[in-house]
Amino acid sequence: MKKGSAMSWWIWTLTVVFLFYEFFIRVFPTAMVTELMAAFSVTAGTLGTLSAFYFYAYAPMQIPVGILMDRFGARKLLTFASLICALGSFMFALSPHLPMAELGRLLMGIGSAFGFVGMVYVSSHWFPADKLALLVGLGNSIGMLGAVGAEGPLTLTVASIGWRYTLHIFGIFGVILAFVIYLFIRREPQRMKRGEGKHATLKLVHKLKMVCSNYKTYLNAVIALLYYMTTAGFASLWGIPFLVQKYGMEKTLAGYAVSMIFVGWIVGGPLIGLVSDRFSKRKPLLFGSLILTAASIVPVIYVDNLFTEALFFLLFFVGFFSSAQLLHFSLAIELNPIEAKGTSIAMTNFIVAVGSSIIQPLLGYLLDLSWDGVMKNGVPFYSASDYRQAMVVFPITLLLALFLLLFLKERKHQKEKIVEMIGLD
Repeated sequence: MKKGSAMSWWIWTLTVVFLFYEFFIRVFPTAMVTELMAAFSVTAGTLGTLSAFYFYAYAPMQIPVGILMDRFGARKLLTFASLICALGSFMFALSPHLPMAELGRLLMGIGSAFGFVGMVYVSSHWFPADKLALLVGLGNSIGMLGAVGAEGPLTLTVASIGWRYTLHIFGIFGVILAFVIYLFIRREPQRMKRGEGKHATLKLVHKLKMVCSNYKTYLNAVIALLYYMTTAGFASLWGIPFLVQKYGMEKTLAGYAVSMIFVGWIVGGPLIGLVSDRFSKRKPLLFGSLILTAASIVPVIYVDNLFTEALFFLLFFVGFFSSAQLLHFSLAIELNPIEAKGTSIAMTNFIVAVGSSIIQPLLGYLLDLSWDGVMKNGVPFYSASDYRQAMVVFPITLLLALFLLLFLKERKHQKEKIVEMIGLD
């Protein structure tokens, strides 16, 4: 089948829908922080750990996902992944105690690990290579609409039907999506044949050695990790309760405000990527974007009496300039041998996910350190001052990323020739 055909776009769209679903279940705890703390009788630190269980599975899965995708293809694996996400959602919804909820969150992370890689995999198989960067940026932006939906709109749903019924809806959607994926995704134009699994595993080990022996891989990934912590910590969990306390907002309005970060990502991702490709430069954009991200988030946290309109604009700019973090995935490819492109992406995504698994509970435990023991309706009450003290980590991590970026050298990238690729490498 010809690459870039109507069928190619249909298959790519299904992978983007799964990515949308994955973003939704990644972020949903932010819309029900108080409800979850009350249901499981926990403080902020424990809730942060519960949310991070997603990343405890998501992060280590990044390495084997690529080889599994090569071996079994997008159809089988994305069907499996959607069902695992659905199972995790049902388990979380039915959990009478914390360990069962943690297991459900872990299953969500396992299934979600196939989302981004699956979308990149399909993009590389079903389209010419010179469209890959655009498709990845566009797909990631559309997928992030799921994160937007998991903020303001989801708070309304939780208020209307409760968090447990909401999670049941997630599960039902996952089952339906699995059926549609299995029914409509076709076999890839070129994929690993039976009996090649051992050879592919040896190739993966070789590529891992190449990528892991390059110190620039780690430097680039750590900068990406530090850059993403503002989104992972603020937008994905603690932003809504912070805005409720600091600005006295209704929870739904706070949800819509935080969703502006993801709207910024959606707009900024493709635009910054196009500018970077146009001028064949990454670092100047990263320097400027890091500074502007810090300049946008600091007033949100530390300036009093911001107008609501100004708050929405600032949060949009936080997301817009944070989206430059995606350039680190392009750098990961350019800093390593071209035959290890998929492995370099997976390693970078793994390290970024590790950072996400750290920042959410870290902020929770910092809140617990500042907490004066006050309870409201059986739930720990954290003041705006508690949040401001905990969120000092955001400007610190951005400044540290800016400092480390000084030591990262980039190579002028060139457009790839259109080649046949097996999987990501």
